[in-house]
Amino acid sequence: MDTGHSILIVDDEAAVRDMLTWALASRGFTCHAAENGLRALARLQEEECAVVVADIRMPGLDGLELLKRIKARWPLTEVIIVTGVFELRNGVEAMRNGAYDYVTKPFTIEDVVLAIERALYKRDLEIQNRHYRESLEQEVELRTLDLLESNQHVQQLFVSMLKTLANSLEAKDNYTHGHSERVAAHALLVGERLGLTERDLSRLELAGLLHDIGKIGVREAVLHKPGKLTDEEYEHIKTHCRLGERILLPVEEFAPILDPVVHHHERVDGGGYPDGLVGDELSVGAKMLALCDAYDAMTSERPYRSPHSQEYAIAEVRRCRGTQFDPLVTDAFLAVLAAEQVAATPRA
Repeated sequence: MDTGHSILIVDDEAAVRDMLTWALASRGFTCHAAENGLRALARLQEEECAVVVADIRMPGLDGLELLKRIKARWPLTEVIIVTGVFELRNGVEAMRNGAYDYVTKPFTIEDVVLAIERALYKRDLEIQNRHYRESLEQEVELRTLDLLESNQHVQQLFVSMLKTLANSLEAKDNYTHGHSERVAAHALLVGERLGLTERDLSRLELAGLLHDIGKIGVREAVLHKPGKLTDEEYEHIKTHCRLGERILLPVEEFAPILDPVVHHHERVDGGGYPDGLVGDELSVGAKMLALCDAYDAMTSERPYRSPHSQEYAIAEVRRCRGTQFDPLVTDAFLAVLAAEQVAATPRA
């Protein structure tokens, strides 16, 4: 079966190229091969490929430099880096430079196929986003007299896109099922209590729904690991904040929610990630999502533990007031929980 996608295999070992080419071709991919980085660039100039699978260690132009040139010239081409078991730092560096994922040697064909399928899914989303933007521009130019109707149609497309992005993450990780909706719902209640405008509340809800969208790019073995993460695995999972930014960045309408999506793991004492922001360096949206996300994580089942009780989670929120969580946001959040408990108490 022809998938309609072209894959470029780049490796200086002929045996690896031949093995991957045969295995991927048998699964319906159109495969091309190059023995080094320069040959790969020449091949891409002849025909752009959807995904490039490149070894990191090659003579001349290595995999990291090849990655940088591909992303600069062909931003929609996804790159998967193949690295040795003891080269995980290089793998992290590759992710920072735009690689979709990296596969460690020795690998199985299924590892590579799964990485390619995920990369293709992300690429298709980005292409849809571009088409959406182009169609929006054409609609504005051609139908200026029907602006109200056009805006309504665009809003429907926008909401549909949001649901598609959020649902793609839910399908990937059963342990996060409903997590984004709960975070968004609690954030809205906190935002209302703090007096946010309708526009800011709408943006906050979108940020809550999409705050973990970058986990699409996190390896499932790490997401579902039942035990403690290694340092390398923890660094890998932390990349989901920036990956989420890269996924949403192509759509201009997402610009107002990028900050809370990127910074929902920051702490007011500066101990969070990815930027170690402190106090008022954090936006109100990021502060609210950080608290709502942490609370839901504590009270939800995880691969490595059972859910904590609400009493335990509330005690932790109070304990971390002023260190991990913003005091004003914490007080509003606790008031929201108290109101929920009153509403849930049966009347005599």
